[in-house]
Formats: sequence, C-alpha cells, structure tokens
Amino acid sequence: MLGGATTTFATTTDTTDTAQKAEKEIIPVQFLGINDFHGALSTTGSAYIEGKKYSNAGTAALLAGYLNQAENSFKQTNTSGQTFRVQAGDMVGASPANSGLLQDEPTIKIMNQMKIDVGTLGNHEFDEGLDEFSRILKAEAPSAGKFNQITQDYPQEAAKQEIVIANVENKSDGKVPNGWQPYTIKEVSKNGQTVKVGFIGVVTTDVPNLVLKKYHEAYNFLDEAETVVRYEKELRTQGVQAIVVLAHDPSKSSNGVVSEKAATIMEKVNTSDPENSVDIFFAGHNHEYTNGIVGNTRIVQSTSQGKAYIDVTGELDSSTKDFVKVPQANVTPVLANGSVQPDADVQAIVTDASARVQTVTEEKIGTAETAESVSREVNADKESALGNLVTDAQVAMARAAGFNADFALTNNGGIRSDLAVRADKGITWGAAQNVQPFGNILQVVEMTGTQIKQVLAQQFELNETYFLQMSGLKMSYTDGDSSANAHQLFTVTKADGTPLSDTQTYQVVINDFLYGGGDGFSGFTQAKLIGAIDSDTETFVQYIKKVESEKKTVDAKIEGRKTYLSKADIAAANQAAIEMIQNKTTINPLYAGAPDLSGKTVAGASVTATLKGISTTAVANENGEFTVPLSQEQVIVGAEVTLKVTDLKGNSWQTKQIVQPVLTASSATSAPVGSASLSTTNSSSKINSNMPTKNTTSGKLPQTGEKESTMLGAWGALSLIAFTVVTLKRKKTLENN
Repeated sequence: MLGGATTTFATTTDTTDTAQKAEKEIIPVQFLGINDFHGALSTTGSAYIEGKKYSNAGTAALLAGYLNQAENSFKQTNTSGQTFRVQAGDMVGASPANSGLLQDEPTIKIMNQMKIDVGTLGNHEFDEGLDEFSRILKAEAPSAGKFNQITQDYPQEAAKQEIVIANVENKSDGKVPNGWQPYTIKEVSKNGQTVKVGFIGVVTTDVPNLVLKKYHEAYNFLDEAETVVRYEKELRTQGVQAIVVLAHDPSKSSNGVVSEKAATIMEKVNTSDPENSVDIFFAGHNHEYTNGIVGNTRIVQSTSQGKAYIDVTGELDSSTKDFVKVPQANVTPVLANGSVQPDADVQAIVTDASARVQTVTEEKIGTAETAESVSREVNADKESALGNLVTDAQVAMARAAGFNADFALTNNGGIRSDLAVRADKGITWGAAQNVQPFGNILQVVEMTGTQIKQVLAQQFELNETYFLQMSGLKMSYTDGDSSANAHQLFTVTKADGTPLSDTQTYQVVINDFLYGGGDGFSGFTQAKLIGAIDSDTETFVQYIKKVESEKKTVDAKIEGRKTYLSKADIAAANQAAIEMIQNKTTINPLYAGAPDLSGKTVAGASVTATLKGISTTAVANENGEFTVPLSQEQVIVGAEVTLKVTDLKGNSWQTKQIVQPVLTASSATSAPVGSASLSTTNSSSKINSNMPTKNTTSGKLPQTGEKESTMLGAWGALSLIAFTVVTLKRKKTLENN
C-alpha cells in the first residue's frame, strides 16, 4: 500500500547490493475481477452501475469476450504489463439448470477458459458442503447413484484457479479445510526486476446464518479484519508489499464513497495496523456495484451473474515492491452491443451443457397470463410479483398435501431469477428451476401470532439487508424510533385484513434454511415442526403444473402485501377509526340489578365492561350488537361502569356509564352514548389520545363526571314528575268514568 512499509528481503549481501544498484522499474499490472457468478452460463438481467440501469446484461460467453478485450487493450498500451484474473466467491451455487443440474461442472470449465487465476469461497460454496465443492474442483467422480445420469456422464475438468481462504478453520485441527491456503503469492517481472503480489481470501462470517447447519458446524469463522491483518503482516515479512484481498463481503458506493461491511473491514484494518499494505479489496455477496477508496485501498464489486466485470489497473515499483499510487478501476456492464464478440470456446461449453439438460429444462409445464417474465425485482416496500407467486404456490401445495397451511414466508435471497416466459406464454421446467434452484426442503411449522410478528420485525432489525416474501399476510411498517433502524414493523394482518391473534397458532410454510435461523431470522428456530412437503424447486414446478391442469394461467403482481405508513398517516387513521367507533356506538341505559349491559357498535369489536374492578368481555356480532354480562349484585344505583370498545384493528375508545334507578317502562329507551371523559388508545401504534367529547346529548342522561349526589337528585326529581303525571292521568280517568 502506498505509504506502507517498503522493506525488501534478500538472502545475501551481494544480492542486496545488486538490487540496490539495479535501475528501478515500473511494472504495469491489471486485475480483472468478477464476483457472485452463480453458474450463470446463459443468464441475462439488469446491471445497476452508478445508479444507471443496463438491461439484458450478461452471459458467460460475452463476459469472457469482454475480459479478453480488456486484457488485450491493456497490453497494447502496456507491452510489459501483466494481468491477473480473480473471482470473489459464489462462483457456483444457486445456479440455473444448465449448470446446477450438472453440479456446476460446466462453470468450472468456463472459469478455466476465462483463465481465472485466484478465487475465494462465498457462502454458496457451502451449499452442499465444502467436501462436495472440493470434489467438483478436483474433478473427482461422484459416488455411484448420487446424482442423475446426465451428471454422472458429464466430462469433468479440474479447476485451474487457486482457492485462498484465510478465515475458515477446521474446529478439529485449526487448519484451513481441504488443503486450501490462506493466501498465495504471484510474481510480475520486467527487465529482471520482480515484484511479488499477495492474494488473501476471506468469506463473510455470516455463513452460519446462510447455510444449513450440517454444512458449517465443523468450521470456525474468524473475524475478517483480524484475519486480513494477520496475513498481510505475514506477507510483508516475505517481502510482499502489493496485497490484494478477495473478500466475499458486502459493499456499496456512491460517488466514490464506500459503505457496508467491506468498508468497515478496511477501517478496522487501518486502525489495527496503520502500516498495512492492502491495496485492492474485491468485495461481493450483496450484488452491488462498488468503486471507491477507503484509506489507501481501492474497493470494488461487479454486481453479479456475469452482468459486469471489474478492471483495476496500477503500477508496481520494483524498488518499493508496492504500488506507486492507489490503483484505478472501472466497472463495466456486459452488453451485447456488437463491439465485443462472445468467446467461442466458452459458448461451446454453454451450448453443450444446455443440450445435456434440454430434455428436462425445455419441458413446458404451464402457461402465463402474458408473454412477459414475472419479475423478482422488489418495489420500495420490498415486495415482488414473483415473491408473491412463489409463496402463494407454497401455501397451495401444502394444502394439497393435506396441511391446513395459513401462510408462507420465504427469504427473498432464495428467489434467484425472474420467471422467464416464452413468446407463446409457455413456462418451462428450466424457467421454474431457475427461480428456486436450491432444492431446500419446505417445512410446515406451527407459529403463534407473536412469533410471526417477531420474524417480520426482524427484517427491520437487520436493516432490511435480508427480508421476506409472504403469502396469506399483510404488513405495514413505519419510521424507526432510533437511528439504528430506519423502519419498524407496525401492523400484521391476514390477507383479508383480520388481525393476527398473538396467542393463536397458525401453520406456516418455510424452507429448511429459514427453519434453522437462516439470514439471521432467529425467530424461526422457535417454530414447532409438524411436517414437510417437497423441495422448494419441486413445489414451484408442481404448482405451475397444477395450474396448467386446471386450465388456468399463471399470473402474479405486486398487491400491496407490504405498505409503508408515516407516523402522520398512522395518527390520522387512528383518529378516523376512533371516531367511527364513537359514532357507531350506542349503549342501552343500565338500570340497578340488570344482569348485563347491551348496545350496538362496530361489527366484530371487543366490548369490555369493568364494574368495581371486575371486567367481562363480549364480541359484537355481524350487526354490531353486543351484550356484556355483569354481576347483578354489583349493579347498584350510582355505580360506574367503564366500557372499552376495541375494533378489529386494535383501535380503542372508552366511555363510562352510570347505573340508574329502575324507571317506568316508557322511559327506558335506548340512547346514544353520552359525553364522557374519553381515553382512546391504539394498541398497535402506541399513539395515545385524551380528548373531551363534544356534548351531543343535551336533555338526555346526566354526564359522567357529575357528582353522584347531583345525579341521584336529578333522577329523584325525574321520578317524582313521572309519578305526578301518572297520578293525574289516573284521577282524570276515574272522573270520566
């Protein structure tokens, strides 16, 4: 790193003197990088670079053509320049069918053809275990019968790249697994002057949250920054001053300012070892364009799936053994614009792989409503049309299997591709498999309403880095109460708007990855497993087949299953709901000795009456009518009953009723609720309002809050008047007779 230690090492005094006398050489060097390729042999999609969208980017053959052109262009300008090609993890895993069905063996061949020199692990290299990934790299034959015949028959080729991984160690012996090394050293030369370049590999320490337990439990995952410091120091003792980190850790940038974990790692490295010599940091994992500098380190990322590539260039000083200055970088989209030709050898590998799986992938399994692909792209609320379709499919197929499934929740990261639709509106097996390629088993679990709310709330505790798609549910969220979380969960209801009961148990379909707390959703580990259906891949395929068999079409859209509400929106909605409760509530007069309190309010509302510390509750029927039982011996003249009405959304309104003396039948008529000292509460929003109610009952019953003696006096006077009227009428009748 520029400004770092520049000590060089030699074996004898003579060689040291010779090196000092030799003329300094400046050696141009280029690093071409990719990350998160995910076996994307023929995938295209949108690449977002510096806020600009590039559509239809990608394919392996075109990516290879771009890499070749970039290297040729560099060497035309720098005849003595040298190029390294690197990848920063997730080379395989979550792959489309023409790679995934062949255990990603075609991707290994393509990486060889692309001349990738050094790579590291991503979390997806753990998807089937590191032993299986190692087998693929070594081109070892799979166990007989383990995979389908097309996989067994595929002509393998051992990987030519070196895998470096420094922060994963066996728990058993503390060594890096599978014989891999924490770093490797390459050399560049010019006119007899040589400079060493070190490559260190690290993977996100989130791996235990991202893969099945059986595939990570044998390893320790060490802090990335501490690991980088440890090995960059070791490299410097070997005379290596030019150091590159391949890190499967997330990054973002805007106007050259880098954020996310990659930036945090380098800040920690710079604090721990100010003399560190890390010059370039290739990031990955979150599929975000990055190009910026932290300290004296260039940090870059190339989106994903071969839709863009990184071109870093710099100059090495043979006297300092380090970069002359911070390297420059460009991130370029891979576009079919005619200026770059696809690599023919890579295309041949892709064509062969696609042909081998064609009998499976090209089978038509369904028909879409339109000829447009169903997009996995999320809106501002993190909802996608494809996410809705996938989770709806999981609920439907769980019910078809005999479960009383209420909801489905799936991690958005498990939805890997848009659902491609042919021009004739046909949907193929391969298109469906591309959407759900993992083959994770779908579990049916029991969760309480409280537990469901907990996992939905965790989306915001994770700052929405990881989030869920859902079926059968609706949720709203609002602004967070602290700077740590931009948003927080507000309400959760069923799809029809009915609130979830905190204590009721529901059946939820989730994959086994989430069941183990994957993506940091620890709340799922509290769920009770009651059964399982097929894999996510097979479930999605079978759902589309089912829709086809019913002579229906597949259709999906964003429906507003997730919505944002500002605090002002919430306050206004609360007030409107409370006013509706107030306006719709009438309470029949309550007389001494009455066994209950009755009236009418919002349909489905919970009505609680509290008399002398004893509370009883009833639910209003579909017409809004309710009858709350009371303890008759407590219903005495002047006693105060507190009545709380709570609607289905948790909005509450409260009033009071005074027990009246028994009157003649003619005066016992129903009347609207009188004015009261009103306390309203929305239990979901925790926004409280204490407002006086305007007097709309002039000439009716006395209002709560008047002194008891006044109340009794008024009722006594009213009773005397009634008695007098009845007596006079009786006297007149007798006289007429």
